[in-house]
Formats: sequence, structure tokens, C-alpha cells
Amino acid sequence: MSCKEFDGALLGNQEVAIGIDQSLTGFALSVVSVEFPKTHITWVYKSPLSGIERLVDIQDFMYEKFEWLKERNNSIKDIAMESPFLGSPSTLPLSELAAATKLFLHSHFDVVPLRTPLVVPPLTLKKYATGKGTSKKQEMLLQIYKRWGVEFSDDNAADAYALARLAGGLTIDKIEAEVVEKIKDVKYRDSLSK
Repeated sequence: MSCKEFDGALLGNQEVAIGIDQSLTGFALSVVSVEFPKTHITWVYKSPLSGIERLVDIQDFMYEKFEWLKERNNSIKDIAMESPFLGSPSTLPLSELAAATKLFLHSHFDVVPLRTPLVVPPLTLKKYATGKGTSKKQEMLLQIYKRWGVEFSDDNAADAYALARLAGGLTIDKIEAEVVEKIKDVKYRDSLSK
């Protein structure tokens, strides 16, 4: 198992928000304290497998991390994941990975909203993290450091961290507040029913 860890000293017994960037090159999961957002832990997992075996492997990775959170008595406010970019040559495997992620969350949790995560389009995430929807990967890394004081050397980790902040409803300016308000629309969740 190849896993990078960005340890921002997350404590137990806190309300947290989760961000998931389901990339084929590095599946990132970030857990951010709602009260102290610089406090986080972010993992980027590179599965050595492919096809259905990769999907099962990533679900096992998620299970391990969510069990770790449960052992630390962290309560989860909400979960956000990035929607797959449908214009990519990897559309099919990315869509399968998004579906496997949603299925895991739906079967792992028994309450809304945790079983139906926010699904955030890439341009919306970029606008939230940088102030504009057209930012490149390096600009995302830089703006997350400049705006929020958290440093990453991996763009998947940075995206997952931004998704977690967004899931927590955390804002520092008007643009972020507008995006947080926008994603309250039911179209950003698959379902709000049990």
C-alpha cells in the first residue's frame, strides 16, 4: 500500500468534515476540524491494482480511515467529493471510482447527509479555493497555502483538503461564502431521503 500522509495534527473528539478527491493517480481523503480548520489529516493512496480490484482496494482504504476516525471519537459534519470530469480519456474508470466511493459511503453510514455526499464540480471547487474557476493545479496549491495557511506538495491532497473545508461550510471571504451557499442546492446531492 502506497500512502502519503499530510499530518496537520488532527485531534480526537472533534467535529470534522471530510473531502474526497477520487483520482486514479492518487485517491485523496482529507479530514478537517470544523472548529480549527488548519488542523487536519490528509492521505493520498495510490492503489497498485487496476479494474474492479482497484475499486475494492480503495474501498478497503476508505474503511480503514473511517474506522480510524471512529476510534478517535470524531463526529462527521458532512462529506464532499469532486465530481468526475467527463471530458477526460479516463471517463469510464473515473466514473466507476466515483460510483464505488458513493456506494461505500451509502453502505457505511446510515444518516443523511453522510450517506449522500456533496458532489462538487471541479470549477466550483477551484472557485472556492482560489476565487476563480479556471485555476491550474499549481495555483490551487499556492492559493491553499496563501489563503488558509496549509501546505501540500500533492494536488490531490490539496483538492481533498479544499473539499473538506467546503463540506464544513468554512469561509474566509465573500466568494467562499457564495460557493458554500450555492452547494446547499439539492442538485449537489444524489438524494436527501433515507
